[in-house]
Amino acid sequence: MSRRLLLATRARHKVAELRDLLDLADVVLVGYSFGGFTATRIAVEHPDLPVVYVAGWIPRDGASVLDLFAGGDPFEAGEEAGIAAFDGLILSAGPGLCALNIDRYVAAADPSEQDAVRSYLERTQRPQGIVALREKWRGEPRTSGRCTYVLTTADTLVPPAVQRVMAASVGADVVEIDSDHGVFREQPERLAEMLVATTG
Repeated sequence: MSRRLLLATRARHKVAELRDLLDLADVVLVGYSFGGFTATRIAVEHPDLPVVYVAGWIPRDGASVLDLFAGGDPFEAGEEAGIAAFDGLILSAGPGLCALNIDRYVAAADPSEQDAVRSYLERTQRPQGIVALREKWRGEPRTSGRCTYVLTTADTLVPPAVQRVMAASVGADVVEIDSDHGVFREQPERLAEMLVATTG
């Protein structure tokens, strides 16, 4: 499958799943982290749906996730070079795949939180296809309709300053929460309150 079609295909599958479950009029898109790309694709094709980004990557024309995150494509020199460029933050997970280095993230956590961090990451993280990270976004994201950005002010994975720029690029209302990137684990009640408030 062409790299260019990956995000559009993923978005179509998600919309099909939603249609099977409920009326799209009842849907609020929530894009967390890399899921911001998928949420943006769905939002472009369904402009009436409200969108909430939670520390989400919002694409810009001609840029990939790697362009936004790393300022370029470290995988141009090959998979080993690309993995090495992240200084141990991601690991190879097989041909064409990479994954977060869970041990590295756990080691950086407060000692009293390390077991909880490991449990959370092992439940929620899975290998990601490198081709999806390299895919260039084509076109502009939607800039009309209801859009909220939940900005995680202590985020070490998606820098808050970068989040703020991305939120401004789609005219999103910004609400802040004092959390690292694992906001669902660190502040679940506060995040739930924010989601209810922004989607009501």
